[in-house]
Amino acid sequence: MKEWIRPLQFLLTIGWYVALSLIIPVLIGYWLDQPKMFNKRPLFILIGLGVGTFVAFFGLFKMLVRYQAEQEKLRKNNNNNK
Repeated sequence: MKEWIRPLQFLLTIGWYVALSLIIPVLIGYWLDQPKMFNKRPLFILIGLGVGTFVAFFGLFKMLVRYQAEQEKLRKNNNNNK
């Protein structure tokens, strides 16, 4: 039963990371696009979406590389113990 906890935890972490990486910059862009601020309706929302997408993919790549390295290390340890 313990074998599925680590991958599930990893997937939940990725999900939250990607969601927040996209939502936060878009909301900041929405706030900057308000008439009280700069009044440039879609500009800052699109910039926020671009920044969020870049941050999400870059962070996702780093997490996947780290996870793969951990899995390889575990496989080597399991093979050495057998």
